[in-house]
Amino acid sequence: MRVLYALIIGLGAELASACAAPAKWVVNPASVHAHEAFLASDALRGRGSATPDEALAAAYVAAQFEAAGLRPAPGLTGYLQVLQVPRAKQTAQVLAGATVTNAIGYLPGRDPAAGVLLFSAHLDHLGLVKGVTYPGANDDASGTTAVIEIARALAATGPHRRGILFVCYGGEELGGVGSNYFAEHPPLPLSDIVANIEFEMIGGQDPNLPAGKMMMTGFDRSNLGPELAARGFLVTGDPYPEQHFFERSDNYQLALNGVVAHTISGWAVPPTYHQPTDTVANIDIAFMTRAIQSLIEPARWLVDGNFRPQWKPGGQPRG
Repeated sequence: MRVLYALIIGLGAELASACAAPAKWVVNPASVHAHEAFLASDALRGRGSATPDEALAAAYVAAQFEAAGLRPAPGLTGYLQVLQVPRAKQTAQVLAGATVTNAIGYLPGRDPAAGVLLFSAHLDHLGLVKGVTYPGANDDASGTTAVIEIARALAATGPHRRGILFVCYGGEELGGVGSNYFAEHPPLPLSDIVANIEFEMIGGQDPNLPAGKMMMTGFDRSNLGPELAARGFLVTGDPYPEQHFFERSDNYQLALNGVVAHTISGWAVPPTYHQPTDTVANIDIAFMTRAIQSLIEPARWLVDGNFRPQWKPGGQPRG
């Protein structure tokens, strides 16, 4: 009887431990492909900046955020932040009165004093050029897909210690209009943002990187990349410092404002870059799925722990 009682107690303890332990989230390649297939479809005509097609892409992302259980960010009544394109950015294709839509979702944290993490990408592309669609499957439907999938994972495994913002910017192809506006009109003080991880073209791997790895722009500027890599994130340094990719993505506006902010790329300038051939057929879904999967556990460590990323001496850019 004592043995049976001990076995029952032990089994109960194991079950309780199993229930208490957070389950590992698995990124489904079919889900990755589905997001890509819609965002880079002919129906969205390349998601041209400040066009109804960009707005449709933002509405899709907003719907995914709501379905995952995210909330509107503080100060917003919904999941969209709409802005008018500045006069200096207006062109023959981008007319006066046109609007660059940001999709924003939010997960409140358990500890308001712990700060907020920001995961971001841009959802626009070149649209129609002389009647030809530039689908932007890699640039940057792939990054948008990553933000959606990470949002789903962290929403399902929360609540977390830190709050989390998920943002997909419009107007990146107009010179970062959406990210500039976000930096100037953040739903939370920028000083609350502990770090920003931006995703830009993770749909394939640069042959100059180690097998399976992505690059982080400005990797040596802060301690964020090395800490995430040590915990399984498939990321390494930028092999093209002379290209100044750190300054050429949406992370830069936040970095100028003091936020530890970096961009993740699988291949910064692949052969399909800004070409009509940037289609889903040229996306490596398996690589992309592994890349997103590799961040899930490090991201959970980041949003649940005490680690606060810091710039290294001289690492923070100055405007």
